[in-house]
Amino acid sequence: MKQKLGVEVQFGKYAFMVYNVAAKMTIFRNVGFIDSGIEVVPMKQFADRMSTGVSYFEQIAWDLEQRGVADIDVPVLIIGIDTK
Repeated sequence: MKQKLGVEVQFGKYAFMVYNVAAKMTIFRNVGFIDSGIEVVPMKQFADRMSTGVSYFEQIAWDLEQRGVADIDVPVLIIGIDTK
């Protein structure tokens, strides 16, 4: 966290990615640590080369689009990275 921006790099399981975006960043905003966040995750092609169950950009993007907006949401930029 720096200047009210929370940054998380997540190469773990899907549940941890969802927790970071949907719960942890909301908690940090509610206690005044952040106003917004950045979540860095692998793209699917990159995640496929890792352990099983690793979260990836396309998955969280689809999930958030399907979920819709909630009144507890924190502005979070999701960045997908790849090896190419």
